[in-house]
Amino acid sequence: MEFKIQANIIMSKELSIEADNLSDAMDKAQEMMAGPQNMKEFKPSNVQYEVLNYAVS
Repeated sequence: MEFKIQANIIMSKELSIEADNLSDAMDKAQEMMAGPQNMKEFKPSNVQYEVLNYAVS
């Protein structure tokens, strides 16, 4: 059998943000994540697989 699989990897990064409320903290986090990032700062937090196609030989 041959399988064609798509892997979706969710990467996460821990942020420390000071803000008056959660909405402001989320806005600041989005701004911080918008720029170029060093991938070494991210860690995989979830992996999902989806079978796109398979063939029986």
